[in-house]
Amino acid sequence: MKEHTSPTIEAEAGFTQAEIAFIQAHLQDDVSNLMLRGKQFKGFNIKKLAEQIQSRQKAIKKLPEWSTNPELIFPPALSVEQSSSEATARYKATLMSGHQLIDITGGMGVDCYYMRANFQHVQYFEQQPVVAEAAKFNFQKLGAGNIRVHTADSIETLKTEPYNADWIYADPARRNANREKVVLLSDCTPDIVEHLSILFERAPNILLKTSPLLDIDLAAKSLRNLKEVHVIGYEGECKELLFVLKKDWISDTFEIKVRIINRSGETKNLLELTRESEQLADVRYSTPLKYLYEPHAAVLKAGAFRTICSTFSLSKLAINSQLYTSEHLLNGFPGRVFEVVAVCKPAIREIKKIIGGDKANLTVRNFPASSEDLRKKLKLKDGGLFYLFATTLADNTKVMIVTKKPER
Repeated sequence: MKEHTSPTIEAEAGFTQAEIAFIQAHLQDDVSNLMLRGKQFKGFNIKKLAEQIQSRQKAIKKLPEWSTNPELIFPPALSVEQSSSEATARYKATLMSGHQLIDITGGMGVDCYYMRANFQHVQYFEQQPVVAEAAKFNFQKLGAGNIRVHTADSIETLKTEPYNADWIYADPARRNANREKVVLLSDCTPDIVEHLSILFERAPNILLKTSPLLDIDLAAKSLRNLKEVHVIGYEGECKELLFVLKKDWISDTFEIKVRIINRSGETKNLLELTRESEQLADVRYSTPLKYLYEPHAAVLKAGAFRTICSTFSLSKLAINSQLYTSEHLLNGFPGRVFEVVAVCKPAIREIKKIIGGDKANLTVRNFPASSEDLRKKLKLKDGGLFYLFATTLADNTKVMIVTKKPER
């Protein structure tokens, strides 16, 4: 997502060697405490440097390659939080290649930087001058010489200038004029649906990144030429939805590709389906067997509730529980796997008798209580070796499934 908060430093100047040394020396410091001690550091703009330190602290895990370059300019920490991670950017880069790419939404430039490796020329558009200058500065420091930065409205430019590309990339801003978060495509800036005609005049392929909260089927109704939706899972969360639009693709059917990726952007686990194949997939129901399977959030977002059964020969506990079971320990499952220790009533005495204490990890699925409320009721502390699943079986029985991580 493109955040509208700008860097507070002059991009052309970057940092002095003394400022770079200061930032590197204080990367592990508490930023609030550093600000309070600001008067100790003569000759430094502590507010400016503290903002950089805070942003770099956010980037260490999310943007490891960028965070190790001491010369780069980082936007405020909130912008770093909302930017693409290096992992998801690397994955997106695998989806496109060609002679020229147009990034119509600019921003921090993380996606653009990794995509540029597969193109001879990249046109980066950003309306905010300070953001564009920071991106230009960073691209130069990173050696991304094939990216040309434009401080301009991309849509208006494409209407009049003869830019032609193999791909257009868009990550519309998901905040309105009041800086409130929005999800619907029509509420984002720019409105991609409204401008599809001009975009397809300039490129036959479009990659659109959206919030993971967006309703896939609702979006599909408004996106003509939709060929694929990539549902990206990373570190236990559904991080992004990627809509692949093809100018010459004329069909109401689109493929949903679930991809669970690692830090390098490589696919660890995958699942593929269409809405038609999902409806036709066989589903079996069972009480808990030897192993319990909890699908990754990206699988659930994709709506692959039946496909996961047929693909991995699993049985479902109940129609709405989204927990699955098998007698076999499977490899390649997109989610978490547990060995079932016992199944009991969701009662404190029975549970503590099995786990031998009051410490366990608790998950609630299709159960008439929240995780927090049930934990309080059962007087359980978080953590430990046991994983409890409070759920409802196919016969409407409310149970607690006691599990542990399997030995492989």
